[in-house]
Amino acid sequence: MSDTVRFNVAQMQHDIAARGWQPADLADKAGVARSTVSRFLNGEFQTARMAKRLAQALGYSVRRYIVTAEESKALAS
Repeated sequence: MSDTVRFNVAQMQHDIAARGWQPADLADKAGVARSTVSRFLNGEFQTARMAKRLAQALGYSVRRYIVTAEESKALAS
C-alpha cells in the first residue's frame, strides 16, 4: 500500500474555472511558476505543500482537494 497523497485535480480545475481564471491566473495568485501549476494539474508533480499553496490562492483549505482512501478505492474500480 502506498502512502502517496492524491489530489482531486478535477475539483481544482472546476474551482479555477468558477472564478473565471485560467491556470496561469492561479499561478500568479499563488506566486508560483505557471509550469508548476501545469505540472500539478497534469499529475506530474504534486506535493502537499504545493496543493496547500494553490488551495489557499483559490480561497479554500487543502482538505477540499485531498482524495480520501474511500474515493481512491472507488476511482480504482
